[in-house]
Amino acid sequence: MKKIQSLLAVAMSLTIAMASLSSYAQAEAAGAPAVTVSPDQKAAVRELLDAMNFKQMMMQMTVSMAQNMPKMMDQMFANNIKMSDAEKIEARKSAGKASESAARAVLDIYNDPQILQGIEDIMARMYAKNFTVEEVKAIAAFYVSPVGKKTLTTLPLMMQQTMPEIMGLIAPRMNAAITKIVDEVAEEVKKNSQTNKSGAPAKK
Repeated sequence: MKKIQSLLAVAMSLTIAMASLSSYAQAEAAGAPAVTVSPDQKAAVRELLDAMNFKQMMMQMTVSMAQNMPKMMDQMFANNIKMSDAEKIEARKSAGKASESAARAVLDIYNDPQILQGIEDIMARMYAKNFTVEEVKAIAAFYVSPVGKKTLTTLPLMMQQTMPEIMGLIAPRMNAAITKIVDEVAEEVKKNSQTNKSGAPAKK
């Protein structure tokens, strides 16, 4: 049982974390020359991120993804033809426990001051590479303007409206990856079930 929960927790934690941090990871892995960030640039970027409510947006995105993952995993188990009804019930119980653990783990990551500082440093380097201090300040000024504030509140709504189409593009690949995890869990559940029926102690 612990192995099943561990597999599910890893799958969900990785899916949530990788989806929300992929753009930053790609930027760091690009092998671009190191960018020196001046104090003025760093201060301007910090002002911009504050104007964008950047930390809050990241947290909201993470919470939303963490809440949706259990539903996705539950549906995958419900539709798995390789598992009996009893095995589905057992696996879905494990998924529920694992999802809570995975959600807490991901939220802990985003609440870690070192991670938040690291993200800010990455953003500072990216803006320093592509914008002057004056341009960053101008962007920040836009986000505190009426139109800028509307943009910040409207973009999440636009994302909700476009997400069904976006998911239509990426869902097949995500489902394939999750199906692989589900199949592994199904095999583990079957082994445990057979062991219990034989009268031997179940593996933990």
